Amino acid sequence: MEPTVAKKRVNETAMARFERWALPRMAAALPAWVVPDMLTGLALASAVVAAVAYYLAAENLAWLHLASLGFVVHWWGDSLDGTLARVRDIRRERYGFFVDHESDAIGVTVIFIGLAWGGLMRAELALGMAIGFLLLMNLVNMVAIVRDVFKISFAGGGPTELRMIMIAVNTLVWALGPWTLTLGGHVWRPFDLFGLVAVVGLALVYLVTSVIELRLLAKLDPPPGRRPPSDTDRSA
Repeated sequence: MEPTVAKKRVNETAMARFERWALPRMAAALPAWVVPDMLTGLALASAVVAAVAYYLAAENLAWLHLASLGFVVHWWGDSLDGTLARVRDIRRERYGFFVDHESDAIGVTVIFIGLAWGGLMRAELALGMAIGFLLLMNLVNMVAIVRDVFKISFAGGGPTELRMIMIAVNTLVWALGPWTLTLGGHVWRPFDLFGLVAVVGLALVYLVTSVIELRLLAKLDPPPGRRPPSDTDRSA
């Protein structure tokens, strides 16, 4: 069976250099009983914690600190599971690819359900952000399949930077307190404004990246009539 995951990994984010230095050292320091599946499970559990914290923060914004801690633990588990497998040379490429991406998709969905359910963000904006993240994740998987490249950076940002932004927004919202803005006859909370900007940004990144990938694939895989004849065609 041919490999179904990308051989080339592209990570050109702002935190990439730090992660390339820190993550292998963290993985090497872990005790032998810790295995990649445990770290993936920890990442998923931390996403649930963040979602619950967002729900509770509607009544007390101090819970936003727990949501931020959930993002830190999520980064640690989600980034270290694959790193640990590579450091110990116990990689399970197909299994790991499937489990890691399924966990990420579930985690994203759960987190934004928490944001919407608690009332910190309008449901339609939380849904828009969830869709934006899931579309980008699908784009990553599609590029991995058709170009054999695992690309996790977009416009200098990636999952780590997105978590950092969420932590910064959590801290800002907590510092502002029960702040609202009336605009266009609607009451906007800080998370609503952030969600609106994020939805537009995610849509632009997705559309621009999709067009770039489509143009590249059009060159790599041109229509049959424009391809040079192969040896099989000549012999026929």
